[in-house]
Amino acid sequence: MKWLILATCGVATMMIAACKESGNDSLNDVTFEAADGASVSVGDFRGQPLVLNLWATNCAPCVHEMPALDQIANEFTGVVQVIGVNVLDTPQNAAAFAADLGVDYPQYTDPDGRLSSALSVTGLPATGFFNAEGELIEVHQGAYTVDELRTAIEQNFPDANEGVVP
Repeated sequence: MKWLILATCGVATMMIAACKESGNDSLNDVTFEAADGASVSVGDFRGQPLVLNLWATNCAPCVHEMPALDQIANEFTGVVQVIGVNVLDTPQNAAAFAADLGVDYPQYTDPDGRLSSALSVTGLPATGFFNAEGELIEVHQGAYTVDELRTAIEQNFPDANEGVVP
């Protein structure tokens, strides 16, 4: 089992390296949907670091993680953008589900799975970290706690702490 985990991590690392080497142009062009049906892409979020969390309503770890993402979104307002991208529901259902949980960071959907595929995601939840230029830094698969997410942001975006409201 350990070799399978190591092999999976190695493949994911190679895929991320390939995205970095290509300049992420194709990744920045992969579209997903806003609640109003508009198409958006990672490239639309350039200008600030981006934390993009892929989730599903039927994924218990995803749902458990969402309040942590909401807390971080509020802590890092104006410094780091946090968005959720549901991979199974309509944009309206994903937004309504998030609202029922009491989280208010922006919600989108990946209806055709193109974004999930582009990020080489094999399980949910998964979180992608993009710098202000829209370049992929890291993809983490698995749920975060608030403290783990804060640490990941600090590691991926070293300047982010300067603008955080305590």
